[in-house]
Amino acid sequence: MYLPGDSIDTILASPILEKYKVEGYEILLLDDPVDEYCTQHLTEYEKRKVKSIAKLDVRILEAKDKITKRKLQKLKAMYMPLLNWIDRHCKEVFGFEKVILSQKLIDSPLYIFTSEYGYSAQMEKIQKAQAFGNSDKTPTYMQAKKSLEINPWHPIIKKML
Repeated sequence: MYLPGDSIDTILASPILEKYKVEGYEILLLDDPVDEYCTQHLTEYEKRKVKSIAKLDVRILEAKDKITKRKLQKLKAMYMPLLNWIDRHCKEVFGFEKVILSQKLIDSPLYIFTSEYGYSAQMEKIQKAQAFGNSDKTPTYMQAKKSLEINPWHPIIKKML
């Protein structure tokens, strides 16, 4: 698992890294733009998947036992009015594909993940920074589809509910 970014400092400050640190996972920090190109073609190493933790499809932190899954279902039901409100009012403005509860955040109220397919947010930034990079000419199928994950245990999110 890896996390791309502009510099080591910005990567270490990323809210998505919090829970992985607490759980004891080692995350490869990629601060060079070339790394992002390499990881697009390096999908497996020693029979293990190589994935960015900034993408939505990483499920290593999700609950596995039945009791925790039931608690999460009750939490989803409780937060459904807020999720629906954010979905109606912010989805179109900010371009979110979906709004869901997070199991990956500890101290941060929310995080915007990119979908499994298409460019990551970091790769979009690299493409726009290139000499002739024009966001109007970027194929729409390669643009990052973003999903908003909100932290149900954060005080701000609780107050919004």
